[in-house]
Amino acid sequence: MGHLETEVKISVDPAGLLQIRSRLSELGARPLAERAKEENLLFDFPDHRLEREGYALRLRAYGEESLLTFKGKAREDSRLKEREEIETQVSDGVATRELLCSLGLGVSFRYAKYREILELFLSGEKVVFCLDETPVGAFVEIEGPEAAIDEAVALFGWGSDSFVRTNYVKLYREGAEEGGELSGSSLPCRE
Repeated sequence: MGHLETEVKISVDPAGLLQIRSRLSELGARPLAERAKEENLLFDFPDHRLEREGYALRLRAYGEESLLTFKGKAREDSRLKEREEIETQVSDGVATRELLCSLGLGVSFRYAKYREILELFLSGEKVVFCLDETPVGAFVEIEGPEAAIDEAVALFGWGSDSFVRTNYVKLYREGAEEGGELSGSSLPCRE
C-alpha cells in the first residue's frame, strides 16, 4: 500500500553534517541506520516514458537491505516535495533486477551516495532525517508531516529559500554538465 511522501531536501556544507548530527543527538534523535553506502538503480522503458511522466522506479541497496520503490509525480504546487510512494523490501536485489529486465525495463541511471538515517519526534510526530553525502554535495532530507517538517527546519534556522526540489538524478546530471566527475550513469540492464 502506498502513501503520500512529504519531504524537503536542503543543501548543506559537507563539513556541517557533523554539527547537524550532533544537534540531532542533543534533540533526542535516535539512529535508524548508521552511515553506509547506498547504491541506487533507476529503471525505465527504452522510450524513457517513466521519466518523461515524472515517475521513478528505483531499486536501492542500503547495507544488507534492498528496497524496490515506485514514486509518482511530484505535486508542482507544493513548497515541499509531495508524491505518492509505494515501497517494498525485497529479499534478493539481483533477482529483482533480473525480473525488471525481463519485463522490458532497463537501468536508466545508477548513482551512489553515503547516507545516515535518524528519527526524531516533534510535536508527537515522527520526522526522519537522512544525512546524505554525494559527489554533488551534502544534503539533509527531512520526511514527515508538513507541520513537523516546518518545526524541524526552524530548529536549524533553514528557510524555504534553502529547499532543493531537484531530485538526485537531475543534480548528478547537472554536475556532469558542469564538468564534475560523477558516478551517476546509465548502463546495460545486465552487467
